[in-house]
Amino acid sequence: MIRTKDVLNCLPLLASILGDRYGVQVRIGGKEACTNGKVIHLPSLPMDCEPELLALAKGFTDHEAAHIRHTNFSVLQAANLDPVTFNLFNCLEDWRVEKMLSGIFPGCRRNLNWLIRRFFVEQAQPRAGDDSPALAVLDYVLLTVRVWDVDEVTPARQNAASIMEHHFPGLKEALDAILVKVYIHCPDTTAAVEYAKQIALCIRQWEPPQPIETSKCTGANNKKAMRQTAGETNDSTSQIDQQPESTCASAPVQQSRALNALPLKALFHAEAQDLPQNIGEIMTIELAKSSAESSGDALTVAVEGTRHAAALPAEQKLQALQASIALRTRLQGFLQAQTQRRCSIGRRGTLHANSLYRLQVGNARVFQKRAVQLGLNTAVHILLDVSGSMAGAPINLANRACFAVATALSHIRGVNPAVTAFPATTVTNSVFPIMRHGHVVPNLFDIRASGGTPLAGALWWVLQTMLPLKEQRKMILVITDGMPDNPLAANNAIGVAQKLGFEVYGLGIRDEHITHLLPHTSKVVNDLPDLVPAMFALLQTALLKGGVA
Repeated sequence: MIRTKDVLNCLPLLASILGDRYGVQVRIGGKEACTNGKVIHLPSLPMDCEPELLALAKGFTDHEAAHIRHTNFSVLQAANLDPVTFNLFNCLEDWRVEKMLSGIFPGCRRNLNWLIRRFFVEQAQPRAGDDSPALAVLDYVLLTVRVWDVDEVTPARQNAASIMEHHFPGLKEALDAILVKVYIHCPDTTAAVEYAKQIALCIRQWEPPQPIETSKCTGANNKKAMRQTAGETNDSTSQIDQQPESTCASAPVQQSRALNALPLKALFHAEAQDLPQNIGEIMTIELAKSSAESSGDALTVAVEGTRHAAALPAEQKLQALQASIALRTRLQGFLQAQTQRRCSIGRRGTLHANSLYRLQVGNARVFQKRAVQLGLNTAVHILLDVSGSMAGAPINLANRACFAVATALSHIRGVNPAVTAFPATTVTNSVFPIMRHGHVVPNLFDIRASGGTPLAGALWWVLQTMLPLKEQRKMILVITDGMPDNPLAANNAIGVAQKLGFEVYGLGIRDEHITHLLPHTSKVVNDLPDLVPAMFALLQTALLKGGVA
């Protein structure tokens, strides 16, 4: 049985589970963390993911899934917001969609709060405002929406508020009046856009408060009148008396505050990269920095692609069917005694009505007990290597072998087979599903060989595919002629699969390299007649490990 703990600590499987739960696609590969509104992309991360990196990837998936599910991208595109208003919108929309997703999936609230603490509390950098006070205004909005979920953000928010109050008195109160409305009622993307526009307008229209003459100025005027009354006429006094009214403190203060309004106006000419980062942008940068430096260390999952497939030529199909019948006959004959239900009568068990007559002669053997029935409850996924090195005789043999095995397994009750070729022709790290689990065996097994051997990515894709299946046991059969493109990554994928409880077997096509990857669970075939004994040797032991039916 596959343990939940092991799955949650495995990034590709965790990403797959989250994608299925949220109804989105999650792909792992490349150098960037991003989303296009339909697919969440995680970069190729190191094979040994630290718990913190795993949590970061999980949080990013939660966050972006919230946007895919709950952000109306057409409304946002139609709004055509300037960088500042878009920055404000992002703050509000991040909070809104995360709140909605958390209402559906309460567990993701814990993940998102961990991210908020990590970036805005534990690893908080000097916040905006030191170099440009105007940025503290945007920072205040960002931190305000974050404090709604995590109280520990309060000190950072108060710092932004003090900077703003010092340079732009009265603006905080105006922003708070709008933000409280957001907190109370922000049902959709349209509302978030409108609130962002209101906040942007509030910032644009801020004016310094009108000065009030201080008592210091009044006192100076009184002193001047007293000196004139006393007849003070010395030069120094005349110089003082002749100073203009601007000697009052209010004039330079008014001028200073007027100058403070300039950065707010200039803010709307700033580039997007100069504005405070929201949580999605921060996670994007962190994940990109953590991406695997070399392909040898990379954990990448293959994507589905296309490849031309045709029906096997009549002669090859006949050969494959003959091999299939032989394999199926041997397996079923061997399984028959193991899967029959037998009932024994004895002194223990459940009452057997047809044996009650025995009580008349003092025979207490009137109870029935069913013998333990060994049955099959197994999903088998055949992974067919169709790389360029398979061209010619190897691919012809592999095609027939694959068709024969899939057909034989499909006729065995309790076995759920599937077949996938790799790579597809679209991109290097790709797969082409020939037959999915639960489907009938198609006739399209004539595939030409081309491309590389991305076994590691294909294995990760198969693990993701098989994880939701209801079968208790899950087996993977790799049919290949040589070494994978990245033996280290392939070996890692096999190791993780085995640790998770998947059973991995190999069938070498005229080549023994598979025995290096799977030394105890692989066989080599050089021609079709070798297939039945080789497969029987692998499957008779593997399949008969099945649990109780």
